[in-house]
Amino acid sequence: MLTAFLLITADRDHLGSLGPQLAACPGVLETYTTTGDVDFIVRIQVEDVEGLAALVHDRLAALPGIRRTRTHLAMRRFGPEEIAAAYDLGLD
Repeated sequence: MLTAFLLITADRDHLGSLGPQLAACPGVLETYTTTGDVDFIVRIQVEDVEGLAALVHDRLAALPGIRRTRTHLAMRRFGPEEIAAAYDLGLD
């Protein structure tokens, strides 16, 4: 499984309608509106790079109102479960 974060810049008049459309796409786990230089951050999980390309290029980027996307592929996750597992293995 691949996890990616998609940063989206949208047209102003689509800001209200785009969030629910993004969230409804298969493979999208979470959709956030944000402050700063992007309008949405979307967390995606797909089987492989081909699935990522299909979701980002064929589905999400084709939604009306999206001006720009930037995709960031997750490399490692650091959360409570991973930290606990490392200590259980004696990696302290």
